[in-house]
Amino acid sequence: MKSFLPNDIKDENRKIVFDILLQYPELAKVEITEKTAMSFVTVSKIVTFFEQIGLLTVTGESREGSGGLGRKRTVYRFNENSYTTIGIQIIGNTITAVLINLHGKIIDSYSIETDIPFYSQQFTSIFIEIVEHLKSKAKETNSVVLGIGIGVDGAINTRKKTIRMRTHHNKENDFKYETIIETLKSEVNLPILLENDVNAATVAEFRNLENSDQALTSLVHVAAGDGVGGGLIINKELHRGVNASAGELEYMCFDSEYKRTPSSVGWLESKLAIKYLLSTYDLNSTNDVEACIDYVSKNLALTITNMISILDIDQVIISGKTVALFPERILDRTKSYVEQYTEWTPQISVSKLHQSTAMGAAILILQQEMINVISE
Repeated sequence: MKSFLPNDIKDENRKIVFDILLQYPELAKVEITEKTAMSFVTVSKIVTFFEQIGLLTVTGESREGSGGLGRKRTVYRFNENSYTTIGIQIIGNTITAVLINLHGKIIDSYSIETDIPFYSQQFTSIFIEIVEHLKSKAKETNSVVLGIGIGVDGAINTRKKTIRMRTHHNKENDFKYETIIETLKSEVNLPILLENDVNAATVAEFRNLENSDQALTSLVHVAAGDGVGGGLIINKELHRGVNASAGELEYMCFDSEYKRTPSSVGWLESKLAIKYLLSTYDLNSTNDVEACIDYVSKNLALTITNMISILDIDQVIISGKTVALFPERILDRTKSYVEQYTEWTPQISVSKLHQSTAMGAAILILQQEMINVISE
């Protein structure tokens, strides 16, 4: 059974039934009871509560009891669109937003191009436009929008309450994010969760692997494009670290002579970012293409090797504009180098998800807010 909500939820029985309904969308009370260690009375109370808050609806159908004996069983249908969340990804000049339901399916999406950065006061009007558009779509499916998750390409430090973002001339600055989030909350009157873009994408990647019936508990995600970042799922939970900076791979370094300045990007980001590669290699030249693939693959392999040797994780996903230059060739070469550097042969694959940051951000806020819904 897939884990959907944290283990510290007030009513564990409701959580169990909720998880069952995610897997089996049409069940009778007795069938739910058979899948748990709960009594029929307990299950009946939970089903009644879920019906009251719109999670379940009587289908009008009934089923015969076991062996055709006993009372007929009333069947309940899980309303996957009863509650939704909005996920927004802000990567470069592109803002993409999705509206997802309880199964993580996209109901609608919205995308715009803008030069206005997340930390600017002018961003508020763009944010309102996006949210109002997706709220109107939610009304069409009679969905209750629970909250908004935002995935931003910046390093979030929860201790300092700052987000480190790239500004002009490839420099980086720290911005206080609490004021930004409070301003946005006051405009839309909804809970807002801020997350690093790669962390959010990692959640979506993990959910996608779960949905393909892969039995996994942990995942390493390495993304290289406009910047470089990583995400970690450990024991089915997103691992953020003490300052929410776990996976900030831009600072990984394989050069003992390197010295970072306060406003520069980290070593690995300076080497694997797409702008550096395009300025260094002529991708119309066969020799340069081969050299570029080898260069990217070696650095990805070193990064992966260092991560899995410490964490002992077998599942790895690579993604981003850098990998997308030559995905299959970079994947094959990276696998080869990882096997050269270590005795392990982890399962490495290229991401095939689109809008993964937006999806992951929406999933994270959904997990957070559904706790409140089913524990009222």
